[in-house]
Amino acid sequence: MQKALYYQIRDTGPRALLKLAALLREPLETRRRRSIARRYISHLPLPGVQMDSTKGYGRIEPGYFTNFDRVAATCERLFEIKRAKVAEEVAGMSSKKLEKYQSTKRKFLRNLFSNDDLRRNPELVDFALDDATFGLATQYLGTLPYLNRVDLLYSVPREADDKVASQLFHLDPEGLTQVKFFINIFDIGDAEGPFTFIPADATRRILKEIRVLRRKRGKPHVGRYSDEEIAAVGGSNAVIEIKGPRGAGVAIDTSRCLHLGSRVRPGAFRLCMYLQYCTTREATNAFDIKRFKRDPIRYLAVKHSARTAVSAEVTAPHQMES
Repeated sequence: MQKALYYQIRDTGPRALLKLAALLREPLETRRRRSIARRYISHLPLPGVQMDSTKGYGRIEPGYFTNFDRVAATCERLFEIKRAKVAEEVAGMSSKKLEKYQSTKRKFLRNLFSNDDLRRNPELVDFALDDATFGLATQYLGTLPYLNRVDLLYSVPREADDKVASQLFHLDPEGLTQVKFFINIFDIGDAEGPFTFIPADATRRILKEIRVLRRKRGKPHVGRYSDEEIAAVGGSNAVIEIKGPRGAGVAIDTSRCLHLGSRVRPGAFRLCMYLQYCTTREATNAFDIKRFKRDPIRYLAVKHSARTAVSAEVTAPHQMES
């Protein structure tokens, strides 16, 4: 009940009160991170991409990341290994387990990277802590964020016609604000079910009007929104899809921007790199924090993950959204 009330206030109410509450929970840590962020940002070169604070996103064009080819090659190599393991896992399921699997989100959306993958391929975490990614997130958030996730999202067709889970418009539950990167590893068009979103300013209006619409229709409020509801309040024209070649993508505040993904058509699949930066402590990968002890900024970004068991896999369902 308390959590539901929090999200209702966050999505439609006075966010300033929630910001104040977050500050009061960890006043010293919050001020420290804001101060360090200001110094860090002041030394960054002029960014090639900026996240619009009103709209909550910034488009990533191919070529923005100078070191992406190496990272993409690692993603492709690991993807081939992981895809074979997924097929082997499904083939070995009993009929009962297979029936249960068919009804879960893991059937059409998988997080492929493990903590071991990140330790064995340090270039993946280094990419997430580069100025082009971590710096961009810091500029938007105004504080030195926690790096929570470095992952590879693999989406395949879902046999049923109806849309479920992250295939429907939604907001992510972590905190008041955050930044996620979705970066194409392979070319993505309509068939691959591109990441799709609505800018934050339009999202705020749409959410308010859908709540009114649901009350009029006597429907309970839930945190997923159908295409029909979006259209009914005139939101369809605000929808943006992230299509394009390898290296194209978006940096987006998924706590403020309605979004969906994984609407993959038969015969296609979607593969994108996924990075998450939060202003609050959330479920996280277990990073090799010893690598960053000589870099105080990056160390502060990952040291919270020491609380996560080194061998543990992060399985929080909401981390697999989009």
